[in-house]
Amino acid sequence: MSDNDDRAEDKQGTPPLPAFPGAPAQPEAPDAPDAQQVPPAPETPKAPDVPQAPSAPVTPPQAPAAPPQAPSAPPQAPAAPPHAPSAPPQAPAAPPQAPSAPQAPQQPPYAGGQYVPPSAPPQAPGAPQYGAPQNGAPQNGAPQNGAPQYGAPQNGAPQYGAQPTAGYAAPKGPKRKLGTGALIGIIGGAILVVVLLVVGVVFGISRIGGMAGGGGGGGGEEPKAQASSPSDAVTDYLTAIADGDAKTALGYLSSPPNDSTLLTDEALAASAELAPITEIDVPETKGESGSADVTATYMLNGEPITTTFSTSDYDDDGKWEISGGTGSIYTEPFDGLGLTINGVEVDAESVEVFPGTYELATSLKNFTLSGPTTVTITEPYESADTSQIKPALTEEALQQFRGLVRAAVDACIASTTLAAGCGIDLPATISDGTQLADGTITRSLSADSNATLDSLEATPSYDNPTLVEGEYIGSPSVEADCTKDGATGRCSIYFAPALGTPSVDMASDNPVVNWD
Repeated sequence: MSDNDDRAEDKQGTPPLPAFPGAPAQPEAPDAPDAQQVPPAPETPKAPDVPQAPSAPVTPPQAPAAPPQAPSAPPQAPAAPPHAPSAPPQAPAAPPQAPSAPQAPQQPPYAGGQYVPPSAPPQAPGAPQYGAPQNGAPQNGAPQNGAPQYGAPQNGAPQYGAQPTAGYAAPKGPKRKLGTGALIGIIGGAILVVVLLVVGVVFGISRIGGMAGGGGGGGGEEPKAQASSPSDAVTDYLTAIADGDAKTALGYLSSPPNDSTLLTDEALAASAELAPITEIDVPETKGESGSADVTATYMLNGEPITTTFSTSDYDDDGKWEISGGTGSIYTEPFDGLGLTINGVEVDAESVEVFPGTYELATSLKNFTLSGPTTVTITEPYESADTSQIKPALTEEALQQFRGLVRAAVDACIASTTLAAGCGIDLPATISDGTQLADGTITRSLSADSNATLDSLEATPSYDNPTLVEGEYIGSPSVEADCTKDGATGRCSIYFAPALGTPSVDMASDNPVVNWD
């Protein structure tokens, strides 16, 4: 055995196959193969006494001894591939434990003089098979459709080690233990199969979930309703709203809104109480080009409404949907007031609503909303006008606010110190150099200022509507003991500081008056 043979055996783990007989007695040497295509061939034994009795290899994938009709003196195997062999190889002798006769073969023979090494040892019954060539190929290793290149398969014939077709196979050799590499490959393959199965299950679940609805929005996608025409989509949509069926109504929208806080049965029931939708009339409309505008009329609390909806069949599946279909209510000015719309608490800058009537209110005990607190949506993409709706104190809370401010003012006016609070503190030395004696200050309010306190208006702050501010009250009259240019006496202070602007957080459990 050559050095090349030793190296080949070390790399592959099993000795390479001997040359396969089946060529004419004296074939011409084929062209030299590429060095990377043909591995070194092992040293082969002498031909057996009976060349027609091939035998199975002791360890796959060695070829049996010799097929029927083998020549009496086959050529020798090449000495050192990848160079062309000097003479055709001889048929190998029957190894130990070989049967006396081969089973009926089906794998086609190789071309004369060619040797095709296996890429990996095949498993039984992957041994090569013998017999008459398939597809009318000539016997005795004659080349088919022209002489094939060295090591090339014949006319699509299976490579050495391929799974044989149905029929008799060569006898199996003794089983060999799997090597470490094979075990790692089997375990890795099993893990890959499990991973692929898990991915497939997750993907399937995702697909099922994704097909349940028809657009993102709210708490999840809604199942699509079926409408075979543009007019059917609008009719069924308005009917579902009138019936208080929010889920069905959402099914007719091509893309349900992102916020579904008020797209509920509860909100629709309250809308129907305020102003029911009746007498829905939608003329028949056919979409010729995948989209159509549909004009609908209905009565809203006895008032006739005419609205145009845009419909489409983007998927071209005969199911029509409404683009848009909802309006909105801007709610940011009521932030912090515990806003409710049709009895549903709202905590967002803007909310989407179905066509209908909606009443705004607050859940805070000290507050109410003034102005036209009921708004109506009749057009897709319409935004309700809430500019005239203002937060305000309840009558009881207003009296509480006035009482808090009056008490604070009275305490400040009664103070005899320079620092009295309420925005009416005095300096120890006023602008003309007069010095004021602390503890000798007297203050008093005019009749107008007292009247203002009794009817003080309370205005919620725009940025923080629970913070309620009062109006201008006025300046008190002030007297104090004073000293100027060495003379001491009682002085009247003109242009004394005025009372500040009172503000109270009326949402607090313990409201306190602050002065700006």
